[in-house]
Amino acid sequence: MIVCSCSVISDRDIERAVFDIMSAPDAPLPTPGVVFRHLKKKMNCCTCAPVAVGVIYAAMDRLAADTRVCPFVLAEARAKLIRLEERRAARQHIIETTRATRRATAA
Repeated sequence: MIVCSCSVISDRDIERAVFDIMSAPDAPLPTPGVVFRHLKKKMNCCTCAPVAVGVIYAAMDRLAADTRVCPFVLAEARAKLIRLEERRAARQHIIETTRATRRATAA
C-alpha cells in the first residue's frame, strides 16, 4: 500500500526503515520525520503523517511479535511516542481553549 504518494513510500518501505532504525544501538524514536529521513525522502504536504504513524505502530507491533528487535526497546519507544502524542494533544487543547476564550471576550 502506498502511504505517501508525494514521495512514493509504501508500507513495506516504512516497515524496513523501522526495523533498521530500531535495530541500531541508541535508536531514535521512529517518528514519521525520522523514518522519512532514513529513507532519504521528504514530507511535502504532510497529509500522510497520520497514516505513517499507524504504519509505524503496526510495524513496531510486528517486530515485537516476531522478536526480531528487543521487545523491551520497542515497548520503551512506544511509551515515549504515546507521551509525545499526549503532550501534543494537551497543547492543542490549550490552544483551542485560548481561541474560544478570545472569541467569547471579543463578542
